[in-house]
Amino acid sequence: MPTLPDERYQLGRIVARTDFTPELWSIRVGTAEPFEFRPGQYATLGIELQGRVLERPYSIVSAPEEPELEFFIEMIPGGALTPHLHRLSKGQEILLRRRPKGLFLRQGLDAERAHLFVATVTGIAPFASILRRLRAAWPTHLRILLLQGASHPDEFGYREEMEQLELEVPGFQYVPTVSRPWTAVDWRGEVGRAEDVLRKHADLFGITPEEGRVYLCGHPGMISGGRAVMRRRGLQDREILEEQYWPDGKEPNGAAP
Repeated sequence: MPTLPDERYQLGRIVARTDFTPELWSIRVGTAEPFEFRPGQYATLGIELQGRVLERPYSIVSAPEEPELEFFIEMIPGGALTPHLHRLSKGQEILLRRRPKGLFLRQGLDAERAHLFVATVTGIAPFASILRRLRAAWPTHLRILLLQGASHPDEFGYREEMEQLELEVPGFQYVPTVSRPWTAVDWRGEVGRAEDVLRKHADLFGITPEEGRVYLCGHPGMISGGRAVMRRRGLQDREILEEQYWPDGKEPNGAAP
């Protein structure tokens, strides 16, 4: 068994892996020790190479009640960590910092408001976590719309799960939108980048100042554009929460901030 670099880490074992595209995959990680977290938080994953630990934070997809931790990961060509993570398969071990981090969704969800979740590809992770927790006992008046943007339809790793939830829960809607529909001639859904169709769906769902709240997670371009759209709609900064996966103007690392 590999030795731990120090007491900040524990070992996790990959118990399942699902590949959605050559660059997108999910893993489920089992841990020997409890890992307590809140929906919307992230865990720091790493591997040890040549005596040093390469690590990045990744938003957790699974709900706290699930037996393993789940992560949705995007391959970053030339990235420091994701090429190494991409080579890991079921049964192999990974380093995991013992403490989760992150304050996204920390305010909870007010059932008197309409909530709009906006994600790009892997940015669905924290939303999936909270939706899985809510699924067992959905509050009576809670209304949530999840708008997820991607370039191609096969990048919606959790589309079937979200569509099933939409069938089960009257207060939930899921809208996937693709920005390059010409690559999938059979696509019949929404078309455009998430920030391009945000105002349309926000209006249809009733996201208004003092009555709605918007949560943005993923690509920095979507976040800056989405915030500008909702500010023009009249929402205040306190009504627009965000989690940006890498700083605007820098190279992506495929992880949470």
